[in-house]
Amino acid sequence: MNKFKQCAYTLLLLSTCFIASPLILHKIWTSSALAEKPAAAAPPVVNRNKEQTTTPEGEPVTQADGTAPAVTGTGTASAEGQPAATETTTAPAQPDIFVESDLSYFDDALFIGDSRTVGIKDYGDFKNSDFFCTEGLSTDQINKTTVNGKTFDQLIDAKQYGKVYVMLGINEVGNDHEYVLTSYRAIVEKLKVHQPDAIIYVQANLHVSSYAENGVITNASIDDLNSGIASLADNKRVFYLDINELYDDEYGYFNQNYTHDGVHPMGMYYTQWCEWLCTKTVPKDGAQTTTAAE
Repeated sequence: MNKFKQCAYTLLLLSTCFIASPLILHKIWTSSALAEKPAAAAPPVVNRNKEQTTTPEGEPVTQADGTAPAVTGTGTASAEGQPAATETTTAPAQPDIFVESDLSYFDDALFIGDSRTVGIKDYGDFKNSDFFCTEGLSTDQINKTTVNGKTFDQLIDAKQYGKVYVMLGINEVGNDHEYVLTSYRAIVEKLKVHQPDAIIYVQANLHVSSYAENGVITNASIDDLNSGIASLADNKRVFYLDINELYDDEYGYFNQNYTHDGVHPMGMYYTQWCEWLCTKTVPKDGAQTTTAAE
């Protein structure tokens, strides 16, 4: 009986192994295949709290308004490609004592200056004025210069003027400014003696365009010299005029639309210069001489 039971149990065990072994082998094979299969790539992590400013290639992306992100730096050009404003000496405030006059105000005027004053003579509206001007004229050479056969001393001794306009210095802006101002001051003092009844106007030198600046001529240096010229005015008999308010662009340079060389106004714009001078007059008798106001 015992042997019979042992045989029965043995047969049952063998039957069980025969039936179960295929299932076990299939399970083992499936587990092995899954282990060899590569894992799927993880999805990219996007930081939603940080604004994206570049594409995958490193190129700047546009912002919500369709414009490129602003780039900061220390360049010398603005976003529009224009030169940045230069650091210049603040021009002295001009006194609020000027009135507007008509062209007849300049009938007894003398203009002294360099090539820019030559432009006023050739293209401006002051046809009855006298001029002592030539290209390259400077404060230290004025007493050695002859214009139309007359020296400076001969001219101011030959006729009495009601107004004298002086614009010098651009040809000496690279020299020592104290030396230039000493010569300039001597001219003003000579005019006071030889033209005792004249109102004297000392004029600022024009700025230059950005492309005309070099190692010698810069707007900063021009402003420094102009500041010294302004100090010669006493607002009683000697007055300072700064034409740069008419010709400067928004960056403090001579507007390129008004010049062909960055230094001189084009001929058509000297009329504007004359019109501007008509608004900056000091009547000798204290009464306004303009008829336009009426």
